[in-house]
Amino acid sequence: MKYRNNILVINQYYEPDVASSGQLLTELCEGIVALGNKITVIAAQPNYEADSENVESFENLNGVDVYRISMGATKGRANILLRVLGYSRFLIFSTIKALQISKIEKFNIVITLSNPPIIGLVGVFISKNNNIPYVSVLYDIHPDIVKATNWIKLPEFIFNYWNEITSWIINNSTRTVVLGHGMKRNLIDTKKSDPDKIDIIPIWARPEFTPRDIDKMKIKEKFGIKSENLLILFAGNIGIMQPVEPVIKAAENLKDTNATFLFLGGGVGMKSLSDTILEKQLDNVKILPYQPMDDFIDLLSTSDACLVTLADGMEKLSVPSRAMTFMSAGKPIIAMMNLDSDIAILIKEGNCGLVSDRFEGLIKDIENIVENPNQLVKMGENARKKYESGYSKSKIISEFDLLFSKI
Repeated sequence: MKYRNNILVINQYYEPDVASSGQLLTELCEGIVALGNKITVIAAQPNYEADSENVESFENLNGVDVYRISMGATKGRANILLRVLGYSRFLIFSTIKALQISKIEKFNIVITLSNPPIIGLVGVFISKNNNIPYVSVLYDIHPDIVKATNWIKLPEFIFNYWNEITSWIINNSTRTVVLGHGMKRNLIDTKKSDPDKIDIIPIWARPEFTPRDIDKMKIKEKFGIKSENLLILFAGNIGIMQPVEPVIKAAENLKDTNATFLFLGGGVGMKSLSDTILEKQLDNVKILPYQPMDDFIDLLSTSDACLVTLADGMEKLSVPSRAMTFMSAGKPIIAMMNLDSDIAILIKEGNCGLVSDRFEGLIKDIENIVENPNQLVKMGENARKKYESGYSKSKIISEFDLLFSKI
């Protein structure tokens, strides 16, 4: 059988691993295969969680050939040493496996994502060894995001060396894919990248919604939310990149209104958030851990507006993909972030929410929608239209397919 492209993909995470990057990659690969390409993936055995169970070392999953590297005792993310050992193990053995497979398969493109952070070294090596194009897909920019979030403290010279490695990888790639204009500008400014070799391909909604009838009253009752209350949802990770202080301030100001604020997710900021809610006795704020997919879909479908926050400066390092999920569900977005960020521009262009770059502005916007909820309906309709017109999964996967065909 003749394929349009025969593509080798290398990334530590892939289905059935629970890491979001692996789930995203799975959807991308299966979509690319459906368009007439052949894809072989080199991934690790499930290892995001320490108790992840091994699966087959090779299998064909929905048309994608998947080879998995054993991770031995390096599973999990309990501490930085364990992660580094796992990263190192995967870098070494994925290189060996790629060389072995390349003797059998004639690939014409090699792709890496962002796990491990310097996996691009393997991509460049395989590219040069087989004289084929290399595409670096960056959903996170390292070491910038690690340094900006103060996730781990490292000497400055290590960050500088890490930055040099990333720059070398990007400048030795045929194409580099990022999520937005802010990330592209960062590569140009901090990695001396050629702007003509950088492609912007956004992420799609996960899950991608299709409109359906639901019993909102029943769902609110299930989760202890008053049936008459406006439901304002903050879903996803809560951490340094996603400040929630202004949301809590707005909830405090609106504690005597018919608005319920629901924080759904996890992250390093969840404990502090819980303590603050108890301290301030905010009965109008609820917290839930990550929910099964059906419950998440029900809660999002029941919500009246969704919140997205992004700390200043982070627009150059990341694009909050949760916004796409909210738009897919036809929900207006109330955002606090730099007004030049990709999501802020998208919201303003599509008239599908409200955006402010200050704490005070976000508080005012939330109070505005609580006092004037009728405006949310049109904003939600606009959000759905904007998503369908330019950000659906089928459209984004087609953009990747077009990129692969061009190179």
